[in-house]
Amino acid sequence: MEQVDWTEFTNDIVEQLLEDGSNPEAMYIIEHHFVALDAEVADEAMQQGFLNGWDVSELEQAETEDGEMVFCFDVETECPLDEVIIGEEVQSMVAFAEKNKLEYDGWGTHFED
Repeated sequence: MEQVDWTEFTNDIVEQLLEDGSNPEAMYIIEHHFVALDAEVADEAMQQGFLNGWDVSELEQAETEDGEMVFCFDVETECPLDEVIIGEEVQSMVAFAEKNKLEYDGWGTHFED
């Protein structure tokens, strides 16, 4: 996977949401995305996420553009739309991914009125 500047990634998303008129005072559900090449690796990581007290989605199987089967899940958190807070979460999620042999595939959220 190519190296991603997660600080720039985070700042860009937050900036775009605010420019589009998203509520700066709202609490946001942040969906952190993870990918594994092996279902067992994904399942073990999901269990660790539950043990960390996180809200972990169900495991989904997907096919990449190259035809490779991968296993995906999300960890959801809730926080203000703040680059520093989300940036700290991202660093924690990247470390979690590395420790559990996953790929961290970024985060997303939804526009809030």
